Amino acid sequence: MMKDKTELVLLIVVACSVMFIAGIYMLSGSPGTVEKPLWQVLREKNTTTVTKIVVDKSEGTLSLYARNKWLKSYWVEFGEGGAGDKQYAGDKKTPEGNFYITEKSVLSPSDKYLGSRWMRLSYPNIEDADRGLRQGLIDRYTRDAVVAAFSSGKTPPQRTALGGGIGIHGGDKPEFGDNWTWGCIALSNSNVEDFYNYVAVGIPVVIQK
Repeated sequence: MMKDKTELVLLIVVACSVMFIAGIYMLSGSPGTVEKPLWQVLREKNTTTVTKIVVDKSEGTLSLYARNKWLKSYWVEFGEGGAGDKQYAGDKKTPEGNFYITEKSVLSPSDKYLGSRWMRLSYPNIEDADRGLRQGLIDRYTRDAVVAAFSSGKTPPQRTALGGGIGIHGGDKPEFGDNWTWGCIALSNSNVEDFYNYVAVGIPVVIQK
């Protein structure tokens, strides 16, 4: 009986170890992994387009999807202002909610903090604008300008009390430590370059807790 129990415990330990290692290998940028480039993942899944980006703040990941089919995930860093939703300019928090990419830029030479790629997000969104109006951070004219921008897929006003200049970019380095940005989502240059050409302006970006 004791031998059977010992063998069962060993089997459980081995199974858990395998699942843990498999989970690590699913994330690009993990130490010691050999990750498939996105172009290869797309080819294997018989698709050519990324249709949605999901950022999970609690897991520290950015995941790519094609028609709700998971493609690949990457480790990311967030704002140094701590957990929680962005509230106002200068709080250095990463916003939460539904956004889209409004512009893309290749940075050459590479910027020290933004790295080699920049993708601006549509922050503040309509929910942020409504909150800002209620709290007296912005006026009705600015709130309506945010709504108009979202209706046309444009960049909302960036220089308001709600803040702006939030995006996905490269530049992440070990020496920067954890969650070092001013509210943006940062990846290593190699990781952001891996998917930059496969995401279009207008692609939905969901940032969740």
